[in-house]
Amino acid sequence: MLKAKLVTTAVVCLPLLFANKGSAQANIYIQTLSGVDVYNANDNGQLTLVSGSPFYDSGQMEGVNGNYLISVGTDYLHSYKLEANGGVGAQASQIDTQSYSGSTCGTTSGISLLDHTGQYFAVSLGGASATDGCYALQTYKINSSGDFTFLGDSFSNIGVHGEAYNTNVETYSSSDLYSYGVQSQQGATVWLAYKQASTGELETDSSFTVTGPEENPSVSGSNYAPWLVAADNAGHLAAVLNTPFDSSSAFQLGSYTINPSTGAISSTNTYANMPTLQVENPNHIGMAWGGNYLAVSGDPGLQVFHFNGANPPTAFGGVLLPNTQIDQVAWDKNNNLYALSYESNQLYVYTVTPTGITEAPGSPYTVSKPNGWTGIIVVPKS
Repeated sequence: MLKAKLVTTAVVCLPLLFANKGSAQANIYIQTLSGVDVYNANDNGQLTLVSGSPFYDSGQMEGVNGNYLISVGTDYLHSYKLEANGGVGAQASQIDTQSYSGSTCGTTSGISLLDHTGQYFAVSLGGASATDGCYALQTYKINSSGDFTFLGDSFSNIGVHGEAYNTNVETYSSSDLYSYGVQSQQGATVWLAYKQASTGELETDSSFTVTGPEENPSVSGSNYAPWLVAADNAGHLAAVLNTPFDSSSAFQLGSYTINPSTGAISSTNTYANMPTLQVENPNHIGMAWGGNYLAVSGDPGLQVFHFNGANPPTAFGGVLLPNTQIDQVAWDKNNNLYALSYESNQLYVYTVTPTGITEAPGSPYTVSKPNGWTGIIVVPKS
């Protein structure tokens, strides 16, 4: 039986001011019902609210590239100039997604994705019709002025009963040449794979294939279906996997190597050496900036892993917060892990080092009730 995939839709707010000793090492952007709260984080994860928070934005925050915050409304994309302290300034530009190809599929829908350069932004459109449905993935270039330039779209009407399967993408490869996501279909989830054209837009990767991991021969009809996916900084993918036609199977965590010429992925992992997740109902995955750690959140629990490139990940201790639903995770470059619980309205901060995982000073912090697609974005200052 297919395990239903949970799509988190969260807007998180942090109404309190926390003590911060030392210089800011990252900016933390939190979408609230009143706008965006911005925090400076020091090297041990303590937070200070930036004066002027909450800052106005239209729609929902979906990306921050260091110069601009990008938000997504029902039809429009917006860019807002960032101040030197990370605060959000006036709107720099906006663009109507309905004026370009792919708009016949509907309004903005699903997860948007910003590449590592901060130049290319992909947004999914869908939901226009209950019959003859479709999804489109539009790509825009964000110019140095904050203006948007439409580059193209990738169209899909694959589905059943007039309903199209979604086209969400979840991660760019470290090279930005490829992007990957997970699509829910009847009976299983399947890989989505795109490549970046020479002009920057995402298009379906016709050369994409999947090899491995080795499946369990004792499970009838065994095949691994992707559930959550994240890229490291060296040409690998981490993926939460399950066996959809075996209701007794547990989620496992595997790794793939990306072919730099085709975007195809292959794994030498096996059912016997991939770790089994101890968190239940995994809902989000976050790769540390250095590519050496990985966090998976669930309902309940939070689990940290060593990520070992092409080799199988290895568990780093047991489950943190075993009785708390954790819905979104993000990292700064000091290996501080930020974990949001939308159910209990808490932000937990942990520092991960080779010798252990410790909760940061001041953690957990109380947050207000979440609402929306993206609740937190962490942007290191270097």
